[in-house]
Amino acid sequence: TLLSRSAGSPAHPDPPARRPSGPPLVIKAEAGPEGVTMVITGELDLTTRPVLAEHLSAVLCTRPPRLILDLAGTSFVDCGSARLIVSAGQFLPPGRRLVVRHPSRAVRRVLELTAFGTGCEIEGYHHFL
Repeated sequence: TLLSRSAGSPAHPDPPARRPSGPPLVIKAEAGPEGVTMVITGELDLTTRPVLAEHLSAVLCTRPPRLILDLAGTSFVDCGSARLIVSAGQFLPPGRRLVVRHPSRAVRRVLELTAFGTGCEIEGYHHFL
């Protein structure tokens, strides 16, 4: 924990950093002959991760031959949500990898910095966010 000090006063912890609330999380899944595409818009963080987990679980229970996550509209992803996304790939058929399509610059950066991106295929790249 970082501490703030001023002359002659005891140490006081800094207040926790707060991010402004982002757009609501929306997840839509569409099944096709080759697999399932999930379009995810909004922010993936500690508060929305359970919703993502529930949707991923429901889709993976159908045993799709392929899973594509379209993240073009996802403006933020925390490390825990990135880990959840990549771990979903282990439930696909042998030899199949999870596909992350059109991640924003912020999402791609988290995948690269955490090396979670090595556990999936990344297609396309949106520069607008």
